[in-house]
Amino acid sequence: MQKSILLITTILLAASACRNSKNSTLPVNYILKGDEITIPDSSNIKPQIKLALVVKEPYNLQIYSAAKIKAIPNKYAEIAAPFNGRIMQSFAQLGQDVNPGTPLFSIYSSDYTDAQKLFLQARQQYLLNEKDYKRQNDLLENGVGVQRDFETARTLFENSKSELEKSRASIRIFGVDPDQMIFGEALVVHSPIKGQVIKNSIVVGKYLTDNSNAIITVAEISSVWITASVKEKDIRFIQEGDATEAQVIAYPGEKFSGHVYHIDEIVDEETRAINVLIECPNRGEMLKPGMYATVRFTERPIPTIFVPSTALLQFNDKNFVFVQTHPGTYKRQLVSTAETINGRTVITEGLEGNETIISEGGFYLLDAK
Repeated sequence: MQKSILLITTILLAASACRNSKNSTLPVNYILKGDEITIPDSSNIKPQIKLALVVKEPYNLQIYSAAKIKAIPNKYAEIAAPFNGRIMQSFAQLGQDVNPGTPLFSIYSSDYTDAQKLFLQARQQYLLNEKDYKRQNDLLENGVGVQRDFETARTLFENSKSELEKSRASIRIFGVDPDQMIFGEALVVHSPIKGQVIKNSIVVGKYLTDNSNAIITVAEISSVWITASVKEKDIRFIQEGDATEAQVIAYPGEKFSGHVYHIDEIVDEETRAINVLIECPNRGEMLKPGMYATVRFTERPIPTIFVPSTALLQFNDKNFVFVQTHPGTYKRQLVSTAETINGRTVITEGLEGNETIISEGGFYLLDAK
């Protein structure tokens, strides 16, 4: 019996030794040390790992952004009543083309009449004081005048001249030539810019105050501004003068070309985006202020990094690649990506170029912790 037990024990020990011998000969696929992963030459996965050198090449990076159509401010005018008064006559029609100086409406106001009266009185006083000043000057030059009377006349003349200029300016504020106006007539309000009447709320006989809303709007929209909101991380790829292409849902398939006019200096702290102003010719006036658009920025060629799309892996919704630190040793490197073209993906952040990365087979290392 003891001999049988001894025999069984010997067999079990031999079998265990055999298994341990076999396990000790199994190859190690990778070795994890810190944040680096080393693949030994004996690893089963090494033949599956392919490498690629990251290089930069010229490329027109394309960035897309939501945007909104706006009228160009110096080609847009909202015109309200210049003072309290009653609308006497309308000269404008909705959709009418106007030029600077085109009459829009007339308004009668006691404020305007008072300004006219003050101007006429100031002008009359100026003429009287001018005449007296010249007379006193002549008397003094001929030796029969009195210096004190001359000084008084000169002071009155200079004061009246100053008052005349003030009252003249108060008339010019209304866009009227003081020397051509007719006392008591209604003020005619003119268009300050060239454009088209796009809003007309004029009601003849209606009394308006100087804080009333605009009653007529003139805009010149042969060209418009498109305000695009560009992500903070992408703004470095955009420069003034870059070409753009916009599309709006109102005209499927239509594309509107423009160029970057201005890039804001301030980042919106809530959206982490920057407003980019685009000037765009508005053919057929198809683009209407207030429309939403999608803008594609096509910048001038810049050195850009491409990697094979098979090199990209994900961890916690973030993209990364394995970068070689030493021959056979790699570490994870987070990257930001843009578009993918013909199996290659644009890298916007994370790689500088001249790195060697795992282009295929990186998924064998995903279990490394």
